[in-house]
Amino acid sequence: MPPFVPRKRHLSADPPPAKRQVQAKPATPAAVVDVSDSDSDSDLSSLSDVPESGLDTPQGLQGPKSGNSNSHAKLKDDGDDDDDDDDEEKEEEEEEDEDEDIDWEDAIDPNSTSTTTPNVTGPQPELQDLELTLDQNEQREAPELANEKKGPSKIERQIRVQSHCMHVQCLLFHNAIRNAWINDEKVHEILRKKLPEGINKEIKRFRVASGLELPEPKPQPPKGSKKKKIGKQARKNKDWSEDSQRLEPGQPDMSRGDPIIGLLKVLVAYWRKQYRITAPGLRKHGYRPIAAVEATVKDFRNEEHDPEKHGERIANKEEFRTAAERMQGSRDLGAQLFTALIRALKIEARLVGSLQPLGFGWTKAETYTGPSKTSAKSVVMPAEKDSEDSPGDSADDEVDRPTTRNRQPQYDRDMPFPIYWTEVASPVTHEVIPVDPLILSNAVATTPELQAAFEPRGVKADRSKQVICYVVAHSADGSAKDVTTRYLKRHTWPGKTKGFRMPVEKIPLPGRRRGQYHEFDWFRVVMRPYARPANKRTEVDEIEDKKDLLRKQPEKKKADQTTDTLQSLRQSPEFTLERFLRREEALVPGAEPVRMFTSGKGAKAKQEPVYRRADVVKCMSAESWHKEGRQILPGAVPLKRVPIRSVTLRRKREVDELQRETGEKPTQGLYSRNQTEFIVPPPIVDGRIPKNDYGNIDCFVPTMVPRGASHVPLPGTVRICKKLGIDYAEAVTGFEFGSKMAVPVIQGVVIAAENEDLLRDAWRIDAEEKRKREELKAEKRILQTWRKFLFGLRIKERVQEEYGAFDATHDRERDSYNPFAARKRGHDTPEFDPDVDFPDHDEEFEHEDTHDPLDHGGGFLLPGEEADAGADDDLIVEHHQENRKRATPVVIDSEDDDLSILSSEKEEDEGEDEDGANAEEEGEEEEEDEDEDIAEEDSGSDYVPGKRK
Repeated sequence: MPPFVPRKRHLSADPPPAKRQVQAKPATPAAVVDVSDSDSDSDLSSLSDVPESGLDTPQGLQGPKSGNSNSHAKLKDDGDDDDDDDDEEKEEEEEEDEDEDIDWEDAIDPNSTSTTTPNVTGPQPELQDLELTLDQNEQREAPELANEKKGPSKIERQIRVQSHCMHVQCLLFHNAIRNAWINDEKVHEILRKKLPEGINKEIKRFRVASGLELPEPKPQPPKGSKKKKIGKQARKNKDWSEDSQRLEPGQPDMSRGDPIIGLLKVLVAYWRKQYRITAPGLRKHGYRPIAAVEATVKDFRNEEHDPEKHGERIANKEEFRTAAERMQGSRDLGAQLFTALIRALKIEARLVGSLQPLGFGWTKAETYTGPSKTSAKSVVMPAEKDSEDSPGDSADDEVDRPTTRNRQPQYDRDMPFPIYWTEVASPVTHEVIPVDPLILSNAVATTPELQAAFEPRGVKADRSKQVICYVVAHSADGSAKDVTTRYLKRHTWPGKTKGFRMPVEKIPLPGRRRGQYHEFDWFRVVMRPYARPANKRTEVDEIEDKKDLLRKQPEKKKADQTTDTLQSLRQSPEFTLERFLRREEALVPGAEPVRMFTSGKGAKAKQEPVYRRADVVKCMSAESWHKEGRQILPGAVPLKRVPIRSVTLRRKREVDELQRETGEKPTQGLYSRNQTEFIVPPPIVDGRIPKNDYGNIDCFVPTMVPRGASHVPLPGTVRICKKLGIDYAEAVTGFEFGSKMAVPVIQGVVIAAENEDLLRDAWRIDAEEKRKREELKAEKRILQTWRKFLFGLRIKERVQEEYGAFDATHDRERDSYNPFAARKRGHDTPEFDPDVDFPDHDEEFEHEDTHDPLDHGGGFLLPGEEADAGADDDLIVEHHQENRKRATPVVIDSEDDDLSILSSEKEEDEGEDEDGANAEEEGEEEEEDEDEDIAEEDSGSDYVPGKRK
C-alpha cells in the first residue's frame, strides 16, 4: 500500500458536519503516467500523490462514480469550490479511520480474477488499464549539464578519465595486432598477384629511378639499320657519343622529383578502382546509456554478427587474408591492406591510426546522439571515377574497370576525414609521405599544407564526432611512434588536441622551491612499450624528429595599440609611467619622457610623462648593498627615498623613536649599482684579524675577506683555534629572519693565511678522534642492548624450566580463571573449548561456578572482608604437578655466564672500578643461591602464587 500520510484536523471541538452529497461525474479515462518525466509538478506525475482512500475502491483507478468519491473527483477536476474541499478532507479522515481497523489480508477478494482488485461489496465498475511509459535511453547527465547549475562530480570525472585511458590503450593494442597481420607473407603474395602488368612496369621504373636496381642493358641494334640523324636532333646530340648515358648506373634520378611520388599516385588510382567499401568502419559514438550498452553487448554475443549493426569484424588472420583476396571491406580495412601492399613491394611503410577514444569531458562530441542516417544505412551510389590517368592504364592492362552500371554501397559518407592511412618513407630522401588511398582528394600529401588536411576540422567533423588527439604510426618491426605533431596545423601545440588529449600534468617537486615541477605526460608513458630502441633508430627517425615532429608553441599576437591605456602601459615591456614603478625601481638621472599620456576626462584630465623601461634601474638601500659586498660612493645622492621597513623588533623601536622625535615617518635612500663600489677591507697586521662590535667579521662575499686572511668554513673550528692559540674571528655569511629577529648565520672562522694549513690539519685529527669516540659509544650501547636481551632470554628459560613449558591446555585453564583475560576477550564468564580434555577437578569447577572474581577485587581483599577471606576467597591454586615432575632444579653458575665474563673484561679494559665489579658478582651469587632455595622448596610442596618469600 502507499504510505499513510496523516492530514491535519481542525482544532475546533465541534463535531464534523453532515456529509454533503456531491453529484457523480462521468467516468474519465485513466491518466497516462510518464515515469521519465518525474520532475514535473503535475499531480499525475507520481503515483504517491493519489490518496490512500482511492486504493480501497475501484473508483480510485478509473475515476469517481458516486458521491462518496469526492477526493477522486478533486483529483480529476481541480475546479471545485473551497467548501467542497473541506468536506472532502473530512470524509477522507473518516474513511482512513475505518480502514485502520481492516487487515490487509481481508482487503483482497479471493474470488476476484485480479490479485490487485480489493474486496468491495456492491456492484464493481469496470477496471481500466494503467499505462506507464519508461524511457530506457534517458540520460541523467543531459538535464544537469543543460541546466549549468550543477557540474559533474569528482567520481564522475574520474570515471570518464579512466574510461578514456582504458579506451586509448585498447585501440593501441588493436592497431598493433592489425599491424602484425599486415606483415603476413601470404597477404603480401595475394596483393602482389593482383597487380596488373602496367603497375609492375611502374614499380620497375621506380626501382631503377631510385637506384635500388640497375637498368636493363639496351639491346644492340643491327648493323645495317643505322641511319644518319639530320636537323635539330643531330645538332642536339653532336657532343655525345653513341655509348654515352645520362646518369651513372645505381644512382637515384631526381630530375623529376622524388620517384616514389609518381608510384604512389599510380597505386592510389589502382586501389580506388579495385577496392570496394562494403562495411562501416570505426567511429566515435559518445557515452551511451547503460541500457543501450547492455543491449548492444547482448546482441553482439547472442545474435548473428551484423556488420551494419555491430561494425566490421575480422576475427583472425585467415579472415584478414580472405578480405585481401576479395578486395572489399570497410575503409579502415582498405587503408590497412594498402599498407600491406606497400610493404609487399619492399618499401618502408607505416600504418597510421588516428585514435577516436571516448573523451574525458562533457562536450557535444561525448554525447550519444544515436546512429546517423548516413552511416546506419548503406547508400547505393555509383563508383567514383578517378580523374588521373596512370601510366599503367594502357591497352594491354588487365585491370577490370568498373563502369557506371557497377553500383556499390557507400558507408561512412558523413565522415570526411580518414581514421587510418599510410606513411611511406622515401628510400632516396628518407622523408615521410602520408598517403590516404580512399578518402581525401589529394591522396599523396607532399607538403605541410596537404598534411594538415588530415586534421579533422569544420562542421562535418563536429557532426561525425571526428577529433584529433592521438595519431600513432606503427612500423613493420612492431614499434610505434606518436606523430600527432605532423598533422597539426603549422605543427602548433596543443591545437585541436586540446580537450581531447590527456594534458601534461605538472607535479610539484617535494622539497624544492615554488615553480619547480616535474612534467608527467601520461601518453608518453603509455607509448614506452611501443618505442623503438635507441640503437635501432633509422635515418628516417632522425630527420622527422628535427623537422615534422618538432613541436611549436603558438605565436603570441602583439596587440597593436593605437592609443595608450593604463593597462597597456602597466603591462608594456617597453614603456611605463612613473606611478607604476616598484619600491626598488627608480628612473636614472636625466631620463627624458617619450610622450605624454592623458588620464581622465574633462576638468579631471591629467597628463603624465611616459618613460622607457630601459631608463628604469634597480635600487637598494645602503644596508642591502652592504650584504652584497658593496658600499655607497662618497657624495652619492639617493635616487629615491622610501619609508623604512621594520622587519625586526629592534628596527621597529628605532623607527618609532625617530617618528616621535621628528613627527614624520622616517625614510631611507635607495641607490643604484652605479652609485656603489666593492668593499675592500684593509689588510691584517701581525696576524691579528679585525673584528666588529659583536666580535665577528662580515664575510657576505669572498671579496670582504681582508688581504692576508683566509676563510675556513668548517664546523667546530672555534674550539680548535682556542686550543692552538690562533687569533680568529667568526665569519658571518648572512642572516636568518624569524620571530621578528635577525639571527646571524656563522660559517667557520677567518684566520691569518699562514695558519690555515695548521688549522685544517688539527681539524682533521679532531674529527677522526670524534668519530672514534662515537663508534665506541655506539658499540657500548649495542653491547648493553644485547646484554639486556640475553638476560631476558635467560629469565624466560628459567621460568619455563621451573614452572613448566608452554602448554595450550593449561594456559586456557589459567586464563579461564583470570577475570582480566576474560574481559579482554570480551566475555564476562570463562568459556571452555569442548575439544580440549581438562583434568578432572569437579569440585573445583563447582566451586568456581559460584565464585565471581570481579566481586572480590580481582584477587585482592576488599575492605571489611578480611574475616571471611580465609574461608572462601583463598588465592587460586594452579596445578603444576606434572610440570614440576618433569622439571629439575637448575642452578645457574656464574662461571658459565660468558656474557658476564665479557662484560667484566670490557669494564676492566675501560678502567672502571674493580670494587663495583666485585659487588655485582656477589649480587649475582646471592640471586643464584636464592633461586636454588626456591627450586628445593618447590620440589617438595605445591607452589602457591603470591606466598613466595
